[in-house]
Amino acid sequence: MAKQDEQRLMVKIATLYYVEGLKQSEIAQSLKLSQSFVSRILNRSVKEGVVKISVVPPANVFPELEKAIEQTYGLPQAIVVDVPDQASTLQIKQAIGSAAAHYLETRLRDDELIGISSWSGTIRAMVDALHPLNSSCKGVIQLLGGVGANGNVQATILTQNLAALLNCPAWLLPSQSIERSVSDRQRLSANPEVAEVLGKFDQVDLAIVGIGDLEPSALLRNSGNYYDGEMLQTLAARGAVGDICLHYFDASGQPVLQAEEDPVIGMELAQVKQCPQVVALAGGTGESPGDPRRAARRLCQSADC
Repeated sequence: MAKQDEQRLMVKIATLYYVEGLKQSEIAQSLKLSQSFVSRILNRSVKEGVVKISVVPPANVFPELEKAIEQTYGLPQAIVVDVPDQASTLQIKQAIGSAAAHYLETRLRDDELIGISSWSGTIRAMVDALHPLNSSCKGVIQLLGGVGANGNVQATILTQNLAALLNCPAWLLPSQSIERSVSDRQRLSANPEVAEVLGKFDQVDLAIVGIGDLEPSALLRNSGNYYDGEMLQTLAARGAVGDICLHYFDASGQPVLQAEEDPVIGMELAQVKQCPQVVALAGGTGESPGDPRRAARRLCQSADC
């Protein structure tokens, strides 16, 4: 078959498929060709430039920015959401929460144990936006303690709501986020009910975490589960820029407190890095060199964030 004849047939098949919308089986039947031959010709039509496919993203979708973030930080997927100019904090959280809910609905797999950091307004927005799913997940586990003046309500409800939406069991962490001392943390961590939940952290398949600033959110301030001013000064002096599960990290993604001085009962940063997949939610009005989102991306490079 001459080259011109091949091209003529290629254009014919490509026109029927891409312009007229016929199925490959219909083209094969119409032209008396095998479907495998039609498939090969369609693949060649793209490779040889006879067919040029272009993707035209809407103005509120940012594939180039997402790809740049993925390549810079070694992430398998980044999702950038669009918000109005001068968007409020609530609008930002709702936009991120909606995107996270859609992501979770489309990638959830059977037999996974889902971990959730219970002190994040953005994660709460995600749960609010999530549709009920008849999943076969192993369960939802609370990754950060929440017992306290108000914490026992917020943290428990958030974890239980997600478990109800996924139609699976919930494991609650019956402790405060921050104990009064490291010895108190060690004592409570040895409690059988607490130890059972902590022991499941290494089994988590998908961890959903928020990335917090050094300055506490209103949600944390009202919870009674937060550091006092003296400890905040210590964290700042050591270069803390943000936290995951209230474990603080510096601009290089390294923890600023050693295990022997950290009173938090929650998933450790090392466990976050070892988790097969981490979905980290963050947003704000800008990003400086010491921004917690930048450092957190470094922290999550070894995980599937």
